[in-house]
Amino acid sequence: MTLPLVIGLVAATVVLSPILVRVIDKKAGYPLAALLFAAAAVLGSKYTEVSRGTDLEWSFTWARDVMGMGTSVDFALRADGLSIFFALLALVIGGVVFLYSAAYLPERDGNTSFYTIMTAFTLSVLLLVLANDVVLLFIGWELVSIASFLLIARSGSSGEAGSYRTLILTFFGGLTLLTALAIAAVQAGTTSLSGILAADFWAQDSKLVTGLAVLIALSAFTKAAQFPFHFWLPEAMAAATPVSAFLHAAAVVKAGIYLLLRFSTVFAATPEWNWLLIITGLFTALMSATFAITKTDLKHLTAYSTVSHLGWIVAAIGVGTPVALAAALTHTLAHALFKSSLFMLIGVVDHEAGSRDIRRLGPLYNKMPFTFASTVVAAASMAAVPPLFGFVSKESILAALQENPQGMILLVVAGIAAFLTFLYSAKIVFGAFVDGPKDMSHVHEAPVSLWLPAALPGLMSAVVPFMLPQVASLVSTGVTAITGEAYEAELHIFHGVNAPFIVSMIVLAAGILFVLFARRPFFARVENKELLPTNGNEILSEVNRTATSVGKHLGSIADGFNPSRHLFPLFFLVVALGLSTALLTDGVDGVPLAPRAEGIDVWWDLIPFGIILASVVGMCRTRSRLATTVLLGTVGVGMTLQMFMLGAPDVALTQFLVEALTVVVMLMVLRFQPRTFPETPKRRQVTATVFAALAGITAFLGVWSLLGRRERSELAMWFLTEGGLETHADNIVAVIIVEFRGFDTLGELSVLGMAAVVIMAVTSSVPRHKFEAGTRPRPFGQSQFNTLPLRKATTLVMPVLVVLSIVIFFRAHNAPGGGFVAALVLATGFALSYLSRGADTTVVNEKTPVRLIGWGIIVAISSGFLGLIEGGFLYSIYGEIAGQHFTTAMIFDAGIYMCVVGMVTQAINSLGGYLRPGAEVSELVYTRSEAENPLPNVPEPDHPENAVDAHPAPLNPAEAPRSVLSKELD
Repeated sequence: MTLPLVIGLVAATVVLSPILVRVIDKKAGYPLAALLFAAAAVLGSKYTEVSRGTDLEWSFTWARDVMGMGTSVDFALRADGLSIFFALLALVIGGVVFLYSAAYLPERDGNTSFYTIMTAFTLSVLLLVLANDVVLLFIGWELVSIASFLLIARSGSSGEAGSYRTLILTFFGGLTLLTALAIAAVQAGTTSLSGILAADFWAQDSKLVTGLAVLIALSAFTKAAQFPFHFWLPEAMAAATPVSAFLHAAAVVKAGIYLLLRFSTVFAATPEWNWLLIITGLFTALMSATFAITKTDLKHLTAYSTVSHLGWIVAAIGVGTPVALAAALTHTLAHALFKSSLFMLIGVVDHEAGSRDIRRLGPLYNKMPFTFASTVVAAASMAAVPPLFGFVSKESILAALQENPQGMILLVVAGIAAFLTFLYSAKIVFGAFVDGPKDMSHVHEAPVSLWLPAALPGLMSAVVPFMLPQVASLVSTGVTAITGEAYEAELHIFHGVNAPFIVSMIVLAAGILFVLFARRPFFARVENKELLPTNGNEILSEVNRTATSVGKHLGSIADGFNPSRHLFPLFFLVVALGLSTALLTDGVDGVPLAPRAEGIDVWWDLIPFGIILASVVGMCRTRSRLATTVLLGTVGVGMTLQMFMLGAPDVALTQFLVEALTVVVMLMVLRFQPRTFPETPKRRQVTATVFAALAGITAFLGVWSLLGRRERSELAMWFLTEGGLETHADNIVAVIIVEFRGFDTLGELSVLGMAAVVIMAVTSSVPRHKFEAGTRPRPFGQSQFNTLPLRKATTLVMPVLVVLSIVIFFRAHNAPGGGFVAALVLATGFALSYLSRGADTTVVNEKTPVRLIGWGIIVAISSGFLGLIEGGFLYSIYGEIAGQHFTTAMIFDAGIYMCVVGMVTQAINSLGGYLRPGAEVSELVYTRSEAENPLPNVPEPDHPENAVDAHPAPLNPAEAPRSVLSKELD
C-alpha cells in the first residue's frame, strides 16, 4: 500500500490547501511542504527494495473487458528505479518550492489558487511518472499541461498570451502522444505500460516502430521545450517565481525527459530515433545558449538556459547506450538542483531590489552576501566548474557523446555550447551582483526564511560530489529499470585525462579569460539583440491567423439557412468516395462488388420499397410544405414495415415512433412558415436531379455490396451465440445498447441533452413578431371543435400508453422493448395531448424537461459506478428479486428513459408552448382556460391561413367573449 499512501498524501495537499490558506494564508506552504516531504520519505523508504529488483505495484480495474480480450483499463501504479527517481525529484523540489513560497508570496493575493493549482500540479506529475497504464499516463500528461497553463495564466495580462501558446503547443504534444499510445496499445493488445514495452511488435515492424519513435519524440519535445517548440518555456517566466522554479526544474520539462527515457529502450536500435534526438538536442542547446547571452531579464536568461540544458539531456538520451542514459539521469538531477535554486534566488533579488533586469541593478554582492554566495555556487555548478556536481554531470554527458560514431564532431559542438553556458552563467552572477549601473545602497539581505530555501538546492551541488556512490546507486537503478538489464554507474569527480576532460578544461580557461577581459563590451554589444528575423511566437501567431482564415472560409460554405449549402459538401464527399470505390477498386475488404446470382430473396420486400418510392416521388412533385412533411413521415413508415418484415420489432417500433414524433415537431415549425416552398429555378432542378440520382446509385451500390452478399460477421455471430449467456438475457438488441455499447449510449444521452439546450436557445432567441400573412391561423374558435374527437381519444388512450410504456421498459432485457422505445411511447402520449388542445399550450411544467434530462444523465452515469463492484464501469450486475430477473442495466435504461422524455417534451414546449420567454409577439394572446374551453360563438375565418396579417386589429373588449384576453403588442 506504499503507492496509494504516497498518492493519498499528495492528494491531501490539494484538498487541504484552500483550508490552510484561509487559516494561515501564505504560510500554508510550510504544512504542505511537510506533506510532500512525508510522501518522499515513504517512497524513499522502499528504495532499497526497488534497487534489489522488486518493483512496487498497485492497481484496480477501471474498465473491464467483458468480452475477454484482455484489454482492461486499470488505475495501475508502478514504482521502479526510473519512476522513483522522477517522483522523488518532484516531491523534494516541490517541497522546497513550497517552503520558499511561504516567505516569498504576498499576503492574501490569490494564494488559494496558487497553492491549490501547485499541489494539483505536483499530483499530476506524480501520476504521470508512476503510471503503469498508458491511459493513466496520458491523463497525467494532460493534467500537467492544464496545470502549467493555469499557473502561467494566473499571472494576469502579462502571462495570458504565453499561457495560450503553452497550451497550444503542449496539447499538440498530447495529440501525438495519444496517437502513439493508442497504436502501441492496439499492437500489444494491452494498455499496460510494462506490457506494451515488453511486446514483440517492436522487433517485427521497423516502419511502425519508426513512426512511433517520431510521434513519441515530438510529444516529448513539446514538453521538454526542444526546437521547434522551445519558445513556450521562456514565456512561462511570466508566472510567479515559485512556479518557474518548479516548472523548469522538476515538473513539465522533466515530464518530457521522463517520456524519452521510458521509451528509449524500445527505440535504442532505431537510427531515426537516435539521430533525431541527438541533432535536435545539440542544436537546441547551442541555439538557446546563444539566445540566453543576449537577455537582460534574469528570469528570461535562466529560462533559455533551461532549454539549453534540456537539449544536453535529450542528446544524451539519443545516444542510447547505458552510459548515455546514466549521464542523462545524472544531469537531470544536477539541473534540478542548480536551476530551481537559481530561479528562487533571482526571485530573492527581485523581491529585495525591486527588479530582475540587470540594467536596473547595481553592486549587490556586499548588500546581499548570502544570496550572492548561493548564486555563485548554483551558477558555477551550471557552468560546470569543478568540483561541483554540475561538472560531474557535464563530464558524463561529454563521455556519452564520445560513444557515438561521430563522437568527435559531437564533442566540438558540445564544447561550443559549454563555452556559451559558462558565459551566461557568468552574466547571471556579474549582471545581478557586480556590474549593474544603479545605486543599491538601500537594499539589504533578505530574511533567512526567504533566501535559505532558495539556496538549499544549489548548495547541494557542493555537497553531492561527496555522495557520488549514493547518487551512482540511484542512477544505476534508473538505468536498470529502463534497459531491463543490471547496470552499475560510475561517477567520479576526476576520470583521468581524456577527451571530455580536455574539452572541459579548454572551456573553463577560455571562459575565465573572457569574463575577466571581454565580458563588459561583449554583453553590451549583444544586449537584447534580435538574432533572427522572426521568432516562434510570431510564427505560431501567423499559423493561428491562417488557420482562423481557412476556418472562416470553410465555414462560409455553410453560412446560410439553405439546407443545401450544409448538405451538399457532405453528399458530394459520400458520392465521390462511393462511386470511386465501386468503379476503381475490386471490392471492399476483399469482397467483390458483383451482384449475387440468387437475386432478390423475398418479393414482399417490394411492398415497403413501393411505399418509399411513391412517397419520395410525391415529395419531389409537391410544393406544399405540409404535404412534404407528411410524405417524409410515410417514408419512415415504409422503412418501419421493412424492419418488421425482417424480424426486428425493437428497431421497427422505435423507427415508427421517431417518425411520428418527428412529423409532429416539424409541423410545429411549419406553422411559422409559408404554406408552399418558393419556386425552384430550372437549372437548380436539373442539378439536384442529377446529384440525387448519383446519390441513389451510390447508396444502392453501398447497401448491395456491403450487406447483400455475405453471411453474418464473426462479431454478430458472437452476439447471437454468446451474448445471451454473458448477460443472462434474450433480447440481444437491447442488451447491446445498454451493456456492450453502454459508453456509446452514454455519449448519445449527452447529445440528447445538448439538442434540448439548442432547441431552447434557438426558440427563445428568435422573436415572434408580425408573422407573415398566411403562416398562422387564429388559435381559437372553430379549431377547438375540430379537436374534440382527438381530445376524447387521448383521454382514453393516455392511460394505455402509460401502462404500455412501463411494460415495454421492464420487459426489455428478455423481450422486445427498452428504455428508449418505452420513453417514445410515453412521449407519443404527450404529443397526442398537445394535438388535442386545438391551441398552443405546454404539455409539462417549463422546468420539467430540463430536470428530466439532467437527472437522467446523472442516473445513467451513477449506474455505471455500480459496475465497479464487479470490476468495470457500466459492468452490469445480475440477480433475481421475487423470482424476477433484474440487472443494474435497468437503472442505466431508466436514465435513457428520462432523457428521451425530457428531450421530446422540451421540443413540444419550446415549439408549441403558448408562452415563450423573451418572445416579442404581435398576435392575439390567450389563456390556457380558453384553449381548454372552446367558444362556439367565435366563428372561424373563411380563410384561416390569412387570418393574421402584419398588423392585426385588436378586438373590442366590450364585444369579445369574457374568456378571451386580447391585446396587441407593438
